[in-house]
Amino acid sequence: MKRLAAALEKARATRSRIAKETALGEALRDIGTDADDVALATAARLCTGRPLPVGDGRTLGVGWSVMNETVIAHTGYEGDVVGACARRTGDLGEAFALLVARDASSHARLGLSLAHAARLMDDLASSGTRLGKRRLLDAAFACATPLETKYLAKALLGELRIGAQGGVLEGAIARAFEVPLDDVRRAAALVTDPGIVAVLARGRRLHEAALEIGRPLAFMLATPMETIAGAIDPEKHVAEDKIDGVRAQVHKQGSDVVIFGRGLERVTVSFPEVVDAFQFVRGRVVLDGEILVVGEGRRPRPFQALQQRLRKTAPDAAMLASHPVAFFAYDLLAWGDDVLLDLPWAERRRRLEAFAREQPPHAAFVVNEYRALDPAAPLASTLDVEFAAARARGHEGLVLKRVDAPYEAGRRGQSWIKLKRALATLDVVVTAAEEGHGRRAGILSDYTFAVWKGGELANVGKAYSGLSDDEIDLLTRRLERITSERFGGVRLIEPAIVLEVAFDGIQKSARHKSGYALRFPRIVRVRDDKKPDEADRIEAVEALFASQLESGHREETEAPPPARGRGGKSKRAAKPSAQLTLFDAAPPKRSSSRRPRPCTARGTDAGAPSSRRRSIRPHRGLGARPGRASR
Repeated sequence: MKRLAAALEKARATRSRIAKETALGEALRDIGTDADDVALATAARLCTGRPLPVGDGRTLGVGWSVMNETVIAHTGYEGDVVGACARRTGDLGEAFALLVARDASSHARLGLSLAHAARLMDDLASSGTRLGKRRLLDAAFACATPLETKYLAKALLGELRIGAQGGVLEGAIARAFEVPLDDVRRAAALVTDPGIVAVLARGRRLHEAALEIGRPLAFMLATPMETIAGAIDPEKHVAEDKIDGVRAQVHKQGSDVVIFGRGLERVTVSFPEVVDAFQFVRGRVVLDGEILVVGEGRRPRPFQALQQRLRKTAPDAAMLASHPVAFFAYDLLAWGDDVLLDLPWAERRRRLEAFAREQPPHAAFVVNEYRALDPAAPLASTLDVEFAAARARGHEGLVLKRVDAPYEAGRRGQSWIKLKRALATLDVVVTAAEEGHGRRAGILSDYTFAVWKGGELANVGKAYSGLSDDEIDLLTRRLERITSERFGGVRLIEPAIVLEVAFDGIQKSARHKSGYALRFPRIVRVRDDKKPDEADRIEAVEALFASQLESGHREETEAPPPARGRGGKSKRAAKPSAQLTLFDAAPPKRSSSRRPRPCTARGTDAGAPSSRRRSIRPHRGLGARPGRASR
């Protein structure tokens, strides 16, 4: 574990992809030379911050609260000191290591073996009691050096943030065992578990990687229309409805039905209707699609309705009755003894329809619709018509698919192209700002905003994406000057800054004083040309919400609360053709000039300052963290 922790520290301290791959590759090679398969697999998984095998079906059950108790017990510091240190450094694992390192004896510990770490993960996943987990953690951290403490805690909490997920780890494995990177990538897409890939690479057996029913395959992803290169040939593409649900794979073999969610985790127990739909399916099958709540005639209900289901791991009878779901299949990946990934979409679609015809009809199984594009008509006009028709059917937009393309697991290529539009934009006033995490720790990067309701501001949402690093730096300095009150990392802001925000929808919410919440808001720009009293009013929000009700894309019920963790103006529609006509042009890229800020880790095994962690987006390849995988 010492070699791995040292490599993780090196990878964290550099922004160079090659340097990260080299550091991790050398550690994996050394571990692979003198350790068994279990140790090597554990090391590879820990590099991604996902300690259990992908598709394992269990969870560690180690959250912030349990880890916080462990930190207090092992360091002797009170909870307020631990909390202050965690806020300053950006995460609890970093704070744990710094506080442990103050004890000189901690540097003389023998360290934690990878075999012990492997047993720890398995035992944590098998233990059902808080006390049992605490005892396991206490025994492990009593052996760990400060640097091992840091990375073990970060991995257990899912906060590794060293930039080693996906492609970087694939490159490290290729370097470690001197195997072609393309072979590693292909194997990673098929087996998805970094531990298995590392073991196969060491044994020169990457060619053995294959789709296995009961283990998730990396999802094929769609590229947004505005970032595609080149023109679209209508004769080589079809248009499918883009479903506003959650991505899912259904695996059926014998009597076993397994559903894997967007983060490759098992979600079978959450959707018993889908399990029931496949109980009587004959043969072995793997399907790709999305799950959503349906109404009369199996018409899709808004994502807002699905959120009610996502709040419960195992829905009760009342929820099953009021919010039934269906699996909308749009690809067939395996059927019987045939793996279909290399076949063109047109052939996979033909077999999907043949498969559906052979199965008993069930309300929870639907084959998604598609239409051929008219090569004689102007493409932009065709897409506008198809987009409107998809929206009328209750869907989010369109996905264009090449009819001659194979299923490229784990890739976001040009074979699938997604068309979405923002519902509208609003001009809003910043009312609060919060410090970010990871690379943005200590920087005001999360903004709560409001519209006018009567003579006061009423919050309607929070956004943290859309601005460049330079814009965030400038905005942070401005916000610090107009802060009225502070509550930990949150600051109340005097009404002075106007933002234009785009969003995909509006739903009712008791969490906000306005009574509404914007869905997927992102910042378009800072409106320095507007004064706060020129921002939008609640009437604009109400009008947009009413238009969604009329179209069937929203319901009157309130949005569920998020998971715990850390003069009236008329509505302005988003530019309707922005994503439908830019076939050759991509928007200008925002600058990303921030350099990692030094964060001195005095007394740790590293012995030198280390750069601030970068916030890593979920990667859909090797060791992907859970996140919404959309087409």
